[in-house]
Amino acid sequence: MKKLAALILALLMTAAVMPAVSAVGAQDVSVTYTGATVNASNVAVGGTFFWTLSVSEYSHLWSGHWLVDYPEEYWTPTAQSSTWSGGIVSMINATWDDEEAWSDKPSVVCNLVYEGQTGNSPVGEAGNMYTVVGMYLTTFQYWGVQMGGPFIRIKFRIDSMPPSNLAGHDSQGYYLEIPITVLESKYFVEGAEIAPGVEYCRDHENVQVVPGKVYVNTSAPVSVHTVRFFDINGAVISTQQVSHGSAATAPDIDAVVNNDNGTYVFCAWDADFSNVTTDLDVHPDYVLLGDTDLNGTVTTADALLVLRGVMSLETLSEKQILAGNVITSDALTTSDALRILRYVMHLEPTLA
Repeated sequence: MKKLAALILALLMTAAVMPAVSAVGAQDVSVTYTGATVNASNVAVGGTFFWTLSVSEYSHLWSGHWLVDYPEEYWTPTAQSSTWSGGIVSMINATWDDEEAWSDKPSVVCNLVYEGQTGNSPVGEAGNMYTVVGMYLTTFQYWGVQMGGPFIRIKFRIDSMPPSNLAGHDSQGYYLEIPITVLESKYFVEGAEIAPGVEYCRDHENVQVVPGKVYVNTSAPVSVHTVRFFDINGAVISTQQVSHGSAATAPDIDAVVNNDNGTYVFCAWDADFSNVTTDLDVHPDYVLLGDTDLNGTVTTADALLVLRGVMSLETLSEKQILAGNVITSDALTTSDALRILRYVMHLEPTLA
């Protein structure tokens, strides 16, 4: 009787705060995660501001897991809080039954300082700092948070101001973005039984993300940047201090490198250093001679690909042509295909 009364109370509160909802259809399973636009331009170094991640209404959100990529060079998250609308909270409290093995209150978990791609942090870019947010309704028997946002609020401390040349800029001023990566976003299938082995929630078919934008003061632009050039083995061969907007100078590098795997030919540098606006690491891009399909090994398939290119049956990229040109003529010929084939058959000791 007590459970029945609680359920009736929940239904009454649902009707008071939400429109009628029919079965979940294709139009009902989209969700948008929106980062707040915050004007923190009046906040000095050492001061704090609040930023909110909200979830769109009528998303039927059941569970989610997100990375919030804050600019750790300038800010530090210090606290967080989460909220639902009052009607949702009342309904959850009224229908929650802690005596049922498959019943629980919804929960929000938030790791404010999370380093991506470490031993304990398997997601996110290596070395980058994130805030990780998880929201779970677990086994609460309802089709998801209808009126969910604002969802989570994070308090940030400003440790330093970004230079103006590294901040975004529009008509409202200088800003830094807070990108949001959705790792999981599920909705509850209305009417499904919640039990082990039952598919009672599914991935949202349509997920949209709006990054947060925080307007801040800026410091003087960085006037000099460090550009490092590396060789094929990953060793630094040149370190240069380059004025903002100027070009770095490419160092001399081996055009051909031989090792146990074969002969490598320098192709290009992997980054544009003609207009340097930030610190930059530049690595050489080499191609394995004979490896026309660019898969890292030389096989009969490479000889066949050269032959198909000569016969105009395949269109090869400049990098593929460089790899297949083992005769060093102006263009690929059948002789290149034959020499690669002889190399694969160990009739040629090297392609150098």
